[in-house]
Amino acid sequence: MKSSLPSNPAQFAVNRPGKEGIRSSLYDFQSYALGGQTQLLFFQVPKGQGGKTSFDTNMESAGTLPSPKQFLVETLELYFFPGVPVSTVASTATNTAKQADDLYTFIQNGYLDFFIGSKSYLTEAPLGRFPASTGMRMDQSMAGTFAAAAMVKSEYASTMGLLYRIQPEILLEPTQNFNVSLNWPVAIPNPSGVAARIGVVMRGILYRNSQ
Repeated sequence: MKSSLPSNPAQFAVNRPGKEGIRSSLYDFQSYALGGQTQLLFFQVPKGQGGKTSFDTNMESAGTLPSPKQFLVETLELYFFPGVPVSTVASTATNTAKQADDLYTFIQNGYLDFFIGSKSYLTEAPLGRFPASTGMRMDQSMAGTFAAAAMVKSEYASTMGLLYRIQPEILLEPTQNFNVSLNWPVAIPNPSGVAARIGVVMRGILYRNSQ
């Protein structure tokens, strides 16, 4: 019986000369104040500084890639996580603003700027142009007559649409400064009155030395 094993296993070795390219991403998350803000800068605080961990970012250096790493940026996504819970008890007959209200306010305002070296390479608005590729879906219905204190409102919303593809792709060189900023002409509060969490994710190919 013919073996299904590869004839040249060396092609899969991690110890080989030269560079390797792997599918990866660069990500950075931070808080969005409940009262809104006029600018947020991403990829400027590496993990291990300012209280950031791998939950918040995978940046190893502030605003640059350490030598000899390179990163080919193919897509750009924004993640927005409202701070209010999915399900809440209504205290009055009128439901207050919740998750969907915060997300809708976020995606219809602001603009994104991708800055490398000494100039911008991408400026787009509104922020809803950069939908996230992953998320949660929840469908729910409720019928009947309920007293205000007994009503429970469940609400979840996520962005939709095609991924924003960087064409032609952009190669981030080692030690070259870069940042992604989100900008607003004025601070726009979250309708819920609760702080949120925002993340910028760039997907692509990470080039690094083989071991």
